[in-house]
Amino acid sequence: MSGGTDSSLAAYLLTESGWLVKGFTLRLATVDSPKASEQHVLDAQRVAEKLGLEHHVVDMRELFEQEIVAPFAEEYASSRTPSPCVRCNRRIKFGALWELVAKHGCSRLATGHYARLCTDDTGRRRLLRGCDGTKDQSYFLAALTQEQLQAALFPLGELEKSEVRVVAKRLGLVPHGIKESQDLCFVPDGDFAAHVAARRPDLLRAGDIVDLAGKVLGQHEGAFRYTTGQRKGLGLSGGPWYVVKVDVLANTVVVGCREDIRTSRVSIREVNWQRAEPSVGESVDVVVQLRYSTTPVAARLQVLPEQRAMLELATPFHAATPGQFAVFYDADWVLGGGWIEESAGL
Repeated sequence: MSGGTDSSLAAYLLTESGWLVKGFTLRLATVDSPKASEQHVLDAQRVAEKLGLEHHVVDMRELFEQEIVAPFAEEYASSRTPSPCVRCNRRIKFGALWELVAKHGCSRLATGHYARLCTDDTGRRRLLRGCDGTKDQSYFLAALTQEQLQAALFPLGELEKSEVRVVAKRLGLVPHGIKESQDLCFVPDGDFAAHVAARRPDLLRAGDIVDLAGKVLGQHEGAFRYTTGQRKGLGLSGGPWYVVKVDVLANTVVVGCREDIRTSRVSIREVNWQRAEPSVGESVDVVVQLRYSTTPVAARLQVLPEQRAMLELATPFHAATPGQFAVFYDADWVLGGGWIEESAGL
């Protein structure tokens, strides 16, 4: 329970459905933000009291630092653009928190995510997109294991966000005028570069921005500040220029034209299957979402050894970014997902 609209209404719906509900609020980030502050703890306590729920505040700041915040900076230092919410759902919310709530006698862990669950004929738990296509959060849950899905509940999956907002306000669960933050809880101002630089000041080194032939076009103040596909903020004449590759170790940013960032093949590592895992060498037709809020594209996925896969995209995608999470779908069904390692052009 964050004290916000979604988790508050989820708790209410569960109590109305006859569940015996206990509320758990996590202290995660060490900086105040709309998602992580003393106020959000107080808001969650107020909602729990209103609904008559047993409520617990759990301090996981040390674990969150170790599992999410520190790796976030290291991903940028390794020339990757991370997706920490995917990792947090698996490691923290449905990892450490699930272990804790189970010790409190709970049989399920519910959140305010906009996603759906069902059980197939084999007893396997299946994850689907939420009914609200503009709010669907199945992407961020695609790294969950079968064991974690068996424990999960998503009461808002069948609802529209607009409906949730109206009902929560009518019930007095959240204050009128409450705003929803889109930023990471540990980077509330959205300034990722400043956050990384504070942890890795050694990365603040001037270097070259070069074209694909190696010609120097300009200078930068740290290659980690850039991400594949980036167009704005390059400070170059001519163009338009797009970031084709970031090499933090060499402290070089390579740029090219829009055609140069078109991707047809994408290598995936640490694949997590939510469907029955296919055999090595098998090919699977999927629709893949290569980044949250991007348009999914059709692809042929070849299963490789050691939890790896190769995607052959039917339609070239602009800027498949190393470090982001690729999620495989069959219509609304989540088949699985994995981390983008590298991509190749046409």
